Amino acid sequence: MNYKYEIINYDKNIPAKIMNLNLSSETHKTELHWHREPELVYVTDGAAECNRNGESLIIEKGEILFFSSEDVHLVRPVLGTTVNLICIQLSYEYMRMFCRPLDSVIFDVENRPEGKAKIIEVVTELTKINKATDDYAPLMQISCVNKIYYLLMKYCICPRRGSNSLIIPKRDFSYAKTAIAYINENFKREIPLNEIASIVNLSPSYFSKYFKNVTQVSFSEYLANLRLENAIQDMLTKNSTVSSAAIENGFANVKSFITQCKRIYDCTPAQYKKKLLNSD
Repeated sequence: MNYKYEIINYDKNIPAKIMNLNLSSETHKTELHWHREPELVYVTDGAAECNRNGESLIIEKGEILFFSSEDVHLVRPVLGTTVNLICIQLSYEYMRMFCRPLDSVIFDVENRPEGKAKIIEVVTELTKINKATDDYAPLMQISCVNKIYYLLMKYCICPRRGSNSLIIPKRDFSYAKTAIAYINENFKREIPLNEIASIVNLSPSYFSKYFKNVTQVSFSEYLANLRLENAIQDMLTKNSTVSSAAIENGFANVKSFITQCKRIYDCTPAQYKKKLLNSD
């Protein structure tokens, strides 16, 4: 699971990272994460379950969702389904070339219908270009990406503070961001509740309630899920044994790894690995 702060590497010669994704709920379990770069998600087929700063959303085929810089978010298929989507992660520094006060503004796509409709048109065009085998297709990709930047700045920009159009996140994720980053760096060892609470200067009891409120799961469950996904990944990519995958990813013992896997996937790690391999 991606609980970490992500560093975005851009496509060569294109001022954005463009990803065409085909995701299945059987294998794609990405959880809350964030990055500095704004991100645009467009569903080309199926439906995606999204969470943005604590707000749960479902976006259907033909719809878009915009994540502002450092929004805590996730995008995954609706349970039991697959989804095709295009993700466009925009360059913060590239945007700053044209919008110098970038840190003092946000982009309100949902409440700007004219801009939103025009962006959808451009992204729809971009999905067709991405399927082309033309050697010069990247030129058209650059054109579409620049159109998206233009539309965001022309139609969707609004002040971050001191305005009636201010968008206020439903929950304060500032402590969660710090805690999640720490968990991601240290999940392979024991992390007591009082240790993670001290990292964000909160009491253990207050942190425990706060963390569950903003992430929808307890700290211990969050940590166990992160260990589970990494252990399963080691079994798939490194051919690790159940025992080594458990110990190397922070589980106290093999039994706790198996128990967590059964709780989440209704099968043992070995059975789940087999299931994933057979689905390829």
